Amino acid sequence: MKAHFFEQILENLPYGTVYLSYGKVVYVNSTVESILGLSKQKLLSLNIEELRFPKKLAELYNKSKRENKTLKLYEEPFINYLGNNYLLNFFLIPISLKDESFLLLVEDCSFLKSMEASKYEKQNIEKLSILFASMAHEIKNPLGVIKGIIQLMTREKESYDEEAFKIIFSELDRIEKIIQDLLDYSNPQLVHIDNFSIIDLINEATGGLLPVVKEKNLLILKEYDSTIPKIFGDRESLYKAVFNVIKNSVEASYIGGKIDIRVRVVVDIKYKEKNRDYSYLLIEVEDSGEGVREEDIQKLFTPFFTTKPKGTGLGLVYSQKVVMEHNGFMKIKSEYKRGTKVSIYLPMKDSL
Repeated sequence: MKAHFFEQILENLPYGTVYLSYGKVVYVNSTVESILGLSKQKLLSLNIEELRFPKKLAELYNKSKRENKTLKLYEEPFINYLGNNYLLNFFLIPISLKDESFLLLVEDCSFLKSMEASKYEKQNIEKLSILFASMAHEIKNPLGVIKGIIQLMTREKESYDEEAFKIIFSELDRIEKIIQDLLDYSNPQLVHIDNFSIIDLINEATGGLLPVVKEKNLLILKEYDSTIPKIFGDRESLYKAVFNVIKNSVEASYIGGKIDIRVRVVVDIKYKEKNRDYSYLLIEVEDSGEGVREEDIQKLFTPFFTTKPKGTGLGLVYSQKVVMEHNGFMKIKSEYKRGTKVSIYLPMKDSL
């Protein structure tokens, strides 16, 4: 009765389920039959290596046996006996050391991943549409100003003073900046992967903004531990990303204002890759400046959206792109007229 009840539980779990004893299969549910493309009769008594699951799983099994703890393996590609492709997560759970019994849970994440990819592609298309429309609008404005001045000069056949040419060159500079920001945004990142100190990077970024900081009489307070591990990444692109965030805070701050920069390791959330979990490094840049209206917060990562008179709206978009390419993410909290806090999360993968 108990054995039958136990099998019913395993059969109805939302995972493929394999029960192993001394490394051999003693039970599989119908989900595993479907994933592997073999009947239960053929699967019973096979050992774990004969299941054709990724080789890493056998290594994981031996490690779980030695350490007597649950281990995980994420997003492993798998081709079953029928030639069908899957993307699988594995959870290996020790049940009893006495007869080396283990429960292997197999999660098929193929459909979920394909849906995520489809959603991501759709979002990319939508973003590109917004980007091109905004780009056309942003470049059209200064071109219209230049065209108008030149038409007046031609029509009146008079030489214009230096002010007219200053306007023309100013608008041309704006077009050049928009194009350069677009190139920065579209160029491939992560070219030179290196091991470096994020603290040194922040100190360098704040040093580059020192003239503006002094001009506005700003106080920059830094709060971090000098023993924070070094991380791997593209230092140049991450420098630009962090610099953009700090620069935004400096420009948004009132004269005599304060900016807090904090760096710490976050242990309550994890970045998962394969069978490893990594902590995040958190960089927070908080000012007490102009802030952003509530209805505009969601637009901050939209290309060409800006609250600055001479901004292109691509700085923060670029920063987000770089952080995401490092498998991280960004969060923004802001209150209008009270300030903004930007949080950058970077996984501590391969950190030293």
